[in-house]
Amino acid sequence: MYLINGDIDSKFAIYSGSDDYLTYVIIGGMLSIFSVSMMMNVSRALITEWREGTLEALLLSPSSRSGYFLGNAVQQLYRSGAELLVVLFFGLLAGLRLPSVHFISLLVGILLFLLSCYAMALVLGSIMLYTRDTFIVQNTLFTITALLCGFQFPRQYLPDYLQAIGEIFPLTYALQLLRGTLLTGESRLIDALPIILLSVVYITVGQWTNRRIERGLFERF
Repeated sequence: MYLINGDIDSKFAIYSGSDDYLTYVIIGGMLSIFSVSMMMNVSRALITEWREGTLEALLLSPSSRSGYFLGNAVQQLYRSGAELLVVLFFGLLAGLRLPSVHFISLLVGILLFLLSCYAMALVLGSIMLYTRDTFIVQNTLFTITALLCGFQFPRQYLPDYLQAIGEIFPLTYALQLLRGTLLTGESRLIDALPIILLSVVYITVGQWTNRRIERGLFERF
C-alpha cells in the first residue's frame, strides 16, 4: 500500500517508533542480507572441510576450534561488510535517512548484532554437519528468521504465538536494538541483556554439539 498510495498503517508508527517506512524497510533489508551472509558462510565452514576432504586433518590438528570459527567470522565480516556497503549506497539513493546516531549506542548495537549472528551460526553449522545438508537447513532457518525476527515489518503484526517463537532467536533482539539506534537515534542498552544471554546459550549449545558430532566423525574415519 505504501508503494501505491504513499500511506502506511496507523499502527506502524506506534510499533516501529517512526513513520519513516522507507528507512525502516531499507535498514531491515541491509541487516537481513548481512546476517544471512555471515551465518551462512560461518556455519558452512566445517561441512565445507568435509566435502573438500580436509576435515580429517582439521580434527587431528591441535588447533582451537573456537579460534577456527572466530577466524572464519572475521574473514566473513570483511566479505559481508563489502556487500553491506553496496546495499547502503543504493539504500541512500532510494531514500534511507538516518537521524543523529549516538556513536557508542551504534557501536554496541553492531557488536551485539555480530555476536548474535556468530552464536546462531555455530548451532546452524552443527545441524548442517549432522544432517550433511546445507541447502534445506540454511534456507529453512533464513525463511523463519525473515518472517519472525522483524526484518521487513514490525513483529507486533504477527500473532502472539509467532512473536513468542521469534523471541528464541538472539537475532530478534539484536535487530530491534540496532534498528532503534539507526531509526530514531535512541536505544535502551538494557535490551542488550537478552541478546547476551541467548547468545551465550547458543554458543554453548553449538560448541557442545559440534564436539559430539566431530567425535562421531573421528571415530567413524
